[in-house]
Amino acid sequence: MNAIIAEVARRGRVSFAEFMELALYHPEAGYYTRRRSGPGPVGAAGDFITAPTATPLFARTLAVMLRRLSRGLGEQVTFVELGAGEGLSLRRVVAELGGVGPGALRRVVAVEVADWARERLVAECPGVEARRSLAELPHPSGPVVLFASELYDALPAHRITVRRRGGVLEHVEYFVEPSGGGRLRWALGALSRPELESYLVTHNLVLEEGQVAELRPDAEAVHAGHLAWCGKNAVALILDYGYPARQLYNPRGRKQGSLVGYRGHSLVSNVLSNPGGVDITAHVNFDDLTNAAAGLGWDRGQIRPLGAFLALHGALDLLPAGAARGEPLSPADWAELATAKKLLAPSGMAVDQKVLEQGKGPAWQAYCKLATPPPVDA
Repeated sequence: MNAIIAEVARRGRVSFAEFMELALYHPEAGYYTRRRSGPGPVGAAGDFITAPTATPLFARTLAVMLRRLSRGLGEQVTFVELGAGEGLSLRRVVAELGGVGPGALRRVVAVEVADWARERLVAECPGVEARRSLAELPHPSGPVVLFASELYDALPAHRITVRRRGGVLEHVEYFVEPSGGGRLRWALGALSRPELESYLVTHNLVLEEGQVAELRPDAEAVHAGHLAWCGKNAVALILDYGYPARQLYNPRGRKQGSLVGYRGHSLVSNVLSNPGGVDITAHVNFDDLTNAAAGLGWDRGQIRPLGAFLALHGALDLLPAGAARGEPLSPADWAELATAKKLLAPSGMAVDQKVLEQGKGPAWQAYCKLATPPPVDA
């Protein structure tokens, strides 16, 4: 029997958040953590594409920003990537900046929970400090840039809905339980944690009858822990799918929530099927992350569409030079433009993904100068 299904059967019933934790991070069978001998989950040979791995343009643009920030501050920066995976994007960033030490980078830190991915990352990225968590690493000195791509949408989420019973509306939670034959099924029950009701109150959320919502009551504390490690001279760039609470939980847009699975670059509607073999994700409530920043005295930040973020930091200048002049392009140039279009064109990933920019201290002040668009008549 599948190890995750067996664990659910042993417990009898688990909240969906517990199931998601098992499905993604079970030590031996989790989607991200199970040992792999072939391709990882990200990339053309995997199950999905992320913005940093879609095209080298992302890493090159991030490197340009880090170099400019380092020059503006007059000192090197520590670059941290959370959920770094195999380092597919990180290795490009480090290479663009000439490695760790001589140029813009004082330290490079990679946090990744999967042992197999961390081993590959260390082999491909000399000088990078790779650990399971930030808590295992010494605190940085000097300015820090914290980066995470599609990390928070993979945090376990509780799934709730509103039903009418005896003429009264009540919140109930989705649980997962065995259904026989090595399969799993949904079941409804009372909320597993009082924090779920508190979460709705804190975010001023009133769900409609039949509306489904994914809640992460622990996300704020998780993000606060990441920011606290960075200190008081830092920038955080969080790339993810999501919205502020008011938009995320608007029933006209997502009455059935945002929960979905991916396998082989295709959507999987039944996320209970093949646990450990399917990526599971749900949109991020960016208010959790802005509240975390505010609680630490950081700037709550601003949210930009991915395409706008990249353009602001010079991505258009990194495209093949002949494209702007209307000159004939080589097949390699055309291929580069095609992949870059995914991140820059005003559709798809370029607008669906958002970058939350937050910070504190001199690093944040310097970053804001870089991230301020020029006047229209400049």
